[in-house]
Amino acid sequence: MDKTKIEEFKDQEKRQKDFKCSLGFSMTVIGSKWRAIILWYILKRQPIRYGQLKKSIPNISHKILSQELKKLEMDNLIERIPYTTIPPKVEYIPTDRGRSLENILTELCIWGKKYML
Repeated sequence: MDKTKIEEFKDQEKRQKDFKCSLGFSMTVIGSKWRAIILWYILKRQPIRYGQLKKSIPNISHKILSQELKKLEMDNLIERIPYTTIPPKVEYIPTDRGRSLENILTELCIWGKKYML
């Protein structure tokens, strides 16, 4: 396996400290309750505005949605595109790194559909 890192994650050393395997590290990036779901909607409906995301995930609070969007942006999984209009408008699109997770999230979605009660 090629061990060269293409691009560092923010706080990568801190994240790696707790895990001896790559799966643990990966789960720190996409493993929160909401992060993978938010990224899924951004991948499927790009570009997507904040209000559209909130409507797509009705059980998430505004505070948590805002926090998770900032974390996804810090990890370079999404890009925030602000527009200087009145009223202000912001759109979110996946980055190349975010798009690289699409197949993984799709497989998780298929697995979940298969085993949901």
